[in-house]
Amino acid sequence: MEKKYSILSDIYFFLRFYQKYEPVVLLCCAVEIVIGAFLPLLDIYLPKIAVDLVMEQAPASKAAAVLGGFALLMAVMYGIKQSVSEGKYFFYNNQRTHIMGLLFLKSLKIPCPDTEAGEKRQLYVKAVSSLTNGDWSASSRMVTGTVALVSSLLSFLLYSSVLFVLSKEILLLLLLLSFINYRISLSQIRYREKNKGEESDLWQKYYCVVNSMQNTDNAKEIHIFHMNPWLLALRDRALSAFLSFDRILFRKQSFYEKLRFFITMLRDMAAYVFLIYSAANGKVTVSEFVLYFGAITGFSNFVTGIMDGLADLRDAANGTDDIRNYLSLPDVDMDSGDRHTSELLLPLEIEFRDVCFSYKNSGGTDGEDKEIFRNFNLTIHAGEKIALVGVNGAGKTTFVKLLCGIYEPDAGQILLNGIDLKRFPKREVYALFSVVFQEHMILPVSIGENIAVDRADRVDEGRAWLALEKAGLKELLEEKKIGLNTYMTRQIKTSGIELSGGQKQRLFLARALYKDAPVMVLDEPTAALDPIAESEIYHSYNQYTKNKTAVFISHRLASTRFSDRIVMIEGGAIVEMGTHEELMEKNGAYAEMFQVQSRYYQEEA
Repeated sequence: MEKKYSILSDIYFFLRFYQKYEPVVLLCCAVEIVIGAFLPLLDIYLPKIAVDLVMEQAPASKAAAVLGGFALLMAVMYGIKQSVSEGKYFFYNNQRTHIMGLLFLKSLKIPCPDTEAGEKRQLYVKAVSSLTNGDWSASSRMVTGTVALVSSLLSFLLYSSVLFVLSKEILLLLLLLSFINYRISLSQIRYREKNKGEESDLWQKYYCVVNSMQNTDNAKEIHIFHMNPWLLALRDRALSAFLSFDRILFRKQSFYEKLRFFITMLRDMAAYVFLIYSAANGKVTVSEFVLYFGAITGFSNFVTGIMDGLADLRDAANGTDDIRNYLSLPDVDMDSGDRHTSELLLPLEIEFRDVCFSYKNSGGTDGEDKEIFRNFNLTIHAGEKIALVGVNGAGKTTFVKLLCGIYEPDAGQILLNGIDLKRFPKREVYALFSVVFQEHMILPVSIGENIAVDRADRVDEGRAWLALEKAGLKELLEEKKIGLNTYMTRQIKTSGIELSGGQKQRLFLARALYKDAPVMVLDEPTAALDPIAESEIYHSYNQYTKNKTAVFISHRLASTRFSDRIVMIEGGAIVEMGTHEELMEKNGAYAEMFQVQSRYYQEEA
């Protein structure tokens, strides 16, 4: 359940955040608030002083000195205010990237299934989205909104003290009508918040259609299937629904605005009439009339500023709540366990014993769980190479994540040399596996950093070159005079290198070999390669998994001839198991799949 925090709580959250990471932001805010509150007060006193000088027929030199000094003071204060405002902007904008980094690091600390789907995944998307709108981001608006609100409140109090001298009754009337206006504004804000979700959904539908029409990658399909009339109709329906809803909102908002305007006009007119009456009866001087007139006008502006500031903060607080809710999720304990993997003899034996696993609230109707494994049993013997094969959706990738401790079974056990995997710290379990996943990650950093997955100054160059040599990439890199410090991809440096599909697979093999973990897992690493390149890659994998427990995952069968045993799964259950020859002789599902793929490979060749 996502928690809703108060505005004050969200302000305090950012106060603590900036106090810890960028205290200069708080200093700048404090200076800006104080000067921002007193400058308007000086604005209304300047005309009074000028009138007083005229009324007393002060010498020109005295008038110039007084007014010049007053104006200089205001100019200096304004200059300081602008300088701290610009400095604050630079610092708090930099911290927005920091908060996004904290969210990403948090996503690595919570259970892996929560980062992939479900409510917590949606919460992460909402939290990140709240930080991607530049000056309209939640973190930026919490700073600017708080400064504006506190400045307006202080100015409001200062102006109230001036009007208190004029008339307690008028001040009470102004406060009462301002409070009524505040309640109207609060109703307006709540009405907008109530309908914000539906408005956002309608806009999103319209935007998705328009985005599809504007995406040039879709042009060929739009032309071939003559989708123009259909897409235009979709766009018109989505736009019509959005505009119809928006008109209803606009009419309601317009009603609130007109009501606020009427109350404001009534409030100001009452104050002005009283002020004129007091001046006509000699109760206030000419200079005091000028002062109070400015105070009444400013009073109205600051009440409006307070209401606008609250509205802005309430909107920003929604994004802040998303950020706080995600950051407060419980972490996975990476270091707890009563056993240590250093006790395990290598190579490892791995056993799945009555393992059950389901994706929570995934795929089915009404948020039903999607079952993948039920009482799944499999033993991978120490030093054995097995090929886990099956069609897409059979549960192969889920098996890998359970095997490596990324997922935890709902029931049953996964045993390492007979000991439940849960008894070892997760950090140590992860260290046991070198995995090449389907989704490849190449970062825009150096080759050495991509292989070691570490900072450049921590890369063991000898070990990295040895891994590249075993993976069959060293000779190619040396021929092209590419070193470990050469950048990969052209995202950061135009001189960065781009590898072909087969070369990338060899790089990922080098990464796995560099880690040199006891268990090698290959999760469909060659799905995008042609049959010849696929065979070469598997030959390299097979060569360097000697004396290791290895698992090859694939729906294509090039890996099976390198394996000691083949396990074919379907619907999360083992349907066949044995060597290649045994399964071919059985002439079952594996043999049928192999024969179909063999014909495909021969045609490709």
